[in-house]
Amino acid sequence: MVRRNETIRFITEKPVLGFPIGAGTSRAHCSSDGTAFYDLTSSSATAGQDLFGISTDGGVKHLLRKLPIDYTNVLVRDFFAGDQGLVTLLEADRRDGGTDGSPPRETDYFMSLEDEAGDVSSLVPLALRFRPVKVARFGSGDVLILGWDAGNELPVLALVKEDGTARRFIDFDERSRDETRNAPGGGAVKEVVVQERATLKALQGAAFVPFGTEVLLTYPGTAKAILGLAASGQSRSIPVSIPAGFVLNDVLVSSGGRGTLVLRVKESDPAKPASDDTGEHPKMRLYEYDAVHGSLIRELVFDKPSVPDVTCAPNSLLTAVFYDTIPDADQSAANAAGAGAAKQLVVSTAHR
Repeated sequence: MVRRNETIRFITEKPVLGFPIGAGTSRAHCSSDGTAFYDLTSSSATAGQDLFGISTDGGVKHLLRKLPIDYTNVLVRDFFAGDQGLVTLLEADRRDGGTDGSPPRETDYFMSLEDEAGDVSSLVPLALRFRPVKVARFGSGDVLILGWDAGNELPVLALVKEDGTARRFIDFDERSRDETRNAPGGGAVKEVVVQERATLKALQGAAFVPFGTEVLLTYPGTAKAILGLAASGQSRSIPVSIPAGFVLNDVLVSSGGRGTLVLRVKESDPAKPASDDTGEHPKMRLYEYDAVHGSLIRELVFDKPSVPDVTCAPNSLLTAVFYDTIPDADQSAANAAGAGAAKQLVVSTAHR
């Protein structure tokens, strides 16, 4: 039976000053120290230079992403925050000199690298013989690219050099694995668990998450096992036991030192909307799992904020960024205008 934690309280709230007014906070990319970075351009949208980070003390960082020039269209394909900085996967189209409606002459891919302070920025063209889909960065500075080999219809996982070429490939598309389970009458029984073949659609829905010295490959919207990847090329499978009726929403970034994973799961009812566009959200819960065996340890329960507002799980903490009522403020003017209580963006932490 899952142990519920009734003692988690987000008490101290610190106002966030300097974050763009009206900007959404639903796409946080956390570094292991709990800083939540926001790319205010949505996935597959025209790339913007502005990146913002909210630290646990309420401070706001404003960074400028380096973008390629002389391209007709530059799109953000993926964004990742790690120990050694930020990395963005960019897709850029270059067209012939004809009409705007002419097809692209070529499509190029780049990785834009920034440090967390915003002092160092570089743009590296990718020279890969596969289509890059997702990007991550290890604490060592090595870059990991998840991609798709269209010719062989296979996923590709590669460590990339500083010049944008592949250093080596990592074998991760296992067709089956041996798994030992406890038999009903005692003892152990070995089973062969067949995994689904990866598809381009599955890769596009995947997400990289930093976890200590590893990078986790996760599949939101599914109950698939999480893959832990090391810069050495070694990998391990974490078969998390997500409760029936739920699927993974995301894995919260943590330092990895605690030995647990914090997963946000959501109801898997296809009839309920999963998009932010409608203003409605499926029911979500927050669970803590063993980071080695994937066994469920406990549910993390709190009254405020809501589960979607929790952004990171650094060390033994949870952090959340959300809008809350301004304390000791005169609410009469807002109430008279029918706007409800005046609120401000805050960041809060809690021990777990």
